[in-house]
Amino acid sequence: MSLASGSRTTTFRPIAAASKPAAPAHADAMEAPVQTLTFQRRQTLYHSGDPAQSVFRVRDGLVRITRMTPEGRILTVRHLIPGDFFGEEAFVDGQREEIAEALTTAQIEAIDPALINQQDLMSITRSLSVQMQRSMEYQYHLQTGDLRQRVARYLLTLSDTPLARRDAQGRPVISATHELVAEGTASTRESVSKIITELRAEGLIASGYRSITLVDREELGAVAEGF
Repeated sequence: MSLASGSRTTTFRPIAAASKPAAPAHADAMEAPVQTLTFQRRQTLYHSGDPAQSVFRVRDGLVRITRMTPEGRILTVRHLIPGDFFGEEAFVDGQREEIAEALTTAQIEAIDPALINQQDLMSITRSLSVQMQRSMEYQYHLQTGDLRQRVARYLLTLSDTPLARRDAQGRPVISATHELVAEGTASTRESVSKIITELRAEGLIASGYRSITLVDREELGAVAEGF
């Protein structure tokens, strides 16, 4: 599947594709045929300016939607978990205004909006409604408290997504860089690195190469609440 934008062409290169595979257990089954595409970690699904030709649903993995500021900074707009629909611009035959990126290996279902019936549309509407509530909460977290609180909140949020695994002690280990945390907290890498260093010194987290372990989740929760 290819999406052309001017002289640039974005091509989906699925590792595996199927016609209407089984939907995730927690998601409504689609009546419309779907194509399943597999993206690797940090692979871009589409760019801003690409034509919006398909609606998508996350089958497995974690996807984030970002926007570029006029100053050239990347800001995370929302996170997409299994069962979430996105790419709704395809319903108005427009262009992508945002960037979609897989944060983990992800399986994505691509759906032709022309083949979506009323039942499918209700499923998509329910999904977008839930995402709107999550997005409002996320934006509230970004706009309240200092950076230390926002970083703690964001780490706790990521710990409940496919971006995290559990170590031998059952602690969440998040596959995230300081840059990713900065983009998710509307901050800079330097400022986030300072906060990460402080939290590590206090024994609340442990950090390694592209990973952050939540050592004391309860205390980190207290930081997130401003205590």
